[in-house]
Amino acid sequence: MQLKEAKPLTTLAFSTRTTLAGLTPFVCTVARQLYREAVRLDLEITGPICWQYTGVDGKPDTVFGLDIVLPVQSAQGEPAEGLAFKSLDSFNSGFAEHPGSWDNLAATYGSLVGGLLQDGHRLSAVNREVYVHMDFENPANNVTQIYLGIH
Repeated sequence: MQLKEAKPLTTLAFSTRTTLAGLTPFVCTVARQLYREAVRLDLEITGPICWQYTGVDGKPDTVFGLDIVLPVQSAQGEPAEGLAFKSLDSFNSGFAEHPGSWDNLAATYGSLVGGLLQDGHRLSAVNREVYVHMDFENPANNVTQIYLGIH
């Protein structure tokens, strides 16, 4: 476990309210939509797809805010309906990198949360996942960075 600042981002974003049980429809589809729109608007893409959660508590039916974003150099043009430019603020976080399938993501979160609480940190309402590498054919190749907000 490391402590890191989750950097501020200028993004092309899809925002919604959902639950952990309701995430499946957003996997793959929203990322493709964001990439297509960034190309259409001739935006400079500056990083990988990120999912930022606000108010998630690990329970499958708790409603929380979800921003699925593509970092871009600047907000220019008029995004398609359902998308918008959004600035994400920086925040202090516990950091872990999760190699492999997302089926095992909960274990990485559990270890990170346990370490942060043991060290006396309080969790904030925000966390971010950065999808450094996504491989839907071979999920063992996935690389996901987790930034878990702390006070």
